[in-house]
Amino acid sequence: MIPKTELRGSLIYNKKFNKNFSIKDYRKLMKDSEEFEKLYKKYIKKILQLIEKHHNKTWKRKFIPIYIVKNVISFSDPLTLRYFENPKMMLVILAHELLHNNSFGKKKFNNSYELHKYMEPILNKVIRDLPLDLEKELEILNKKTIALSKKK
Repeated sequence: MIPKTELRGSLIYNKKFNKNFSIKDYRKLMKDSEEFEKLYKKYIKKILQLIEKHHNKTWKRKFIPIYIVKNVISFSDPLTLRYFENPKMMLVILAHELLHNNSFGKKKFNNSYELHKYMEPILNKVIRDLPLDLEKELEILNKKTIALSKKK
């Protein structure tokens, strides 16, 4: 079963990461996220289906909330998506974090680098199967992810 998802903005959640985050900042973040929201609505179901297909693992969660935040690194649980001016970059990062959500319990990894090397070809298939040119964003994410995971 493909999980339901929902994009969420939360002033309180953003304040957890930045105590000076204001209601004005929140409104701007939500306004700035509108282009991404259009992509999300158009492609989320396909992304979830492709992750299940290419990862060969059914979804365990029935619902995944997706929180949009400002100036915080994205992570998978709770799924927290950093705002970028490039909505396509956000879509690729979302697919990466959703793949993390689908990966739990599949296989054990010794470190973050091994996990991301395992995930990279799956994510590449998912992104390339979308009817959207995301090659530039995928390349950027793959380089950054591997570089960051080597440091951990």
